[in-house]
Amino acid sequence: MKRFFSMLFGGELAVDMQYRIGMRVVKTVAAVTICLFIAWLIDSRDSLPIAAIAALVTMQATQSETLHTGVFRVLGTIIGGAFGLITVLIGLVLPYYADGLIIVVIPLMLLLNLYVCNILKMQDSCTISCVVTIIVAAHIVMDSTFDETIMYTFIRLRDTLIGVVMATIINMLPGFIKRIRERA
Repeated sequence: MKRFFSMLFGGELAVDMQYRIGMRVVKTVAAVTICLFIAWLIDSRDSLPIAAIAALVTMQATQSETLHTGVFRVLGTIIGGAFGLITVLIGLVLPYYADGLIIVVIPLMLLLNLYVCNILKMQDSCTISCVVTIIVAAHIVMDSTFDETIMYTFIRLRDTLIGVVMATIINMLPGFIKRIRERA
């Protein structure tokens, strides 16, 4: 077992007992907590994981990295939602979509999705865009109507925005407070 961990981690597996929780961890947990609270306030149980995950993934070490990650996450969600809805529209007119043709259509749409992200130089949006495409495209197969799928897509975008905005605000807050204190 020791050899396995050595190969996996490139050396000895060690525990850092000197580790202390830092600001990034605190800010990440704060952003996730606020997202969960907002989802609870708007009584959207489906929003709980999406907004919280968006905040978790968006929070980075610096404000500029957080903003960059957040912008590309939102853009990826928009592109993925659009490709997912296009896939659903194709599925509505294509016979046997729900009976297995979805297995061919979704990968073809992912190919187009990745192509668009790359020609737009939005490589940082590729993964989330594909994730959203798959989720939206598969949503219609789960006995949802087209209107429900459209609503789901917009709710997912809203939840992503909540998470991204909260992570960005929380990440900028310590610097903002410090500047206010320096001026006082």
